[in-house]
Amino acid sequence: MNEFDRRVRQLLNPVSSAFTRWWCNSRARQAWTRRSEGKDAVRREAATLSKQARSALHDLRDSDAGKRAASTLHDLRDSDAGKRAATAISDLRDSDAGKRAEKAWQDLREREPVRKAQASARRALHDLRSGSGGDAGGTA
Repeated sequence: MNEFDRRVRQLLNPVSSAFTRWWCNSRARQAWTRRSEGKDAVRREAATLSKQARSALHDLRDSDAGKRAASTLHDLRDSDAGKRAATAISDLRDSDAGKRAEKAWQDLREREPVRKAQASARRALHDLRSGSGGDAGGTA
């Protein structure tokens, strides 16, 4: 190795090390490696995570803290303040400002990039749930 090669390597080493550190811990690498595992592995992991989430939710609902929270929420909804808040929200939805905001949301949802993203997400979820054709990433 001559002096020029050594200096070039010395200059590139920090950049190369930083890139390697990022790549080893990145979601992009994880997605790339999962892509090669196939849809079945992704489905199994999704099913496992779903079961864990259902179990955690069930445990939370059955816990004392969960029951107290549900009771407090029920009491809040039945209280005068809760009823006034519900009325205020209803009035806001019926107001001109509320109608303009609703129209703005509708316009946003109808934009092409948003529709494409929604369709992509629907296809990916459908593929995950049904196990039918298409790739799990939802790309065309």
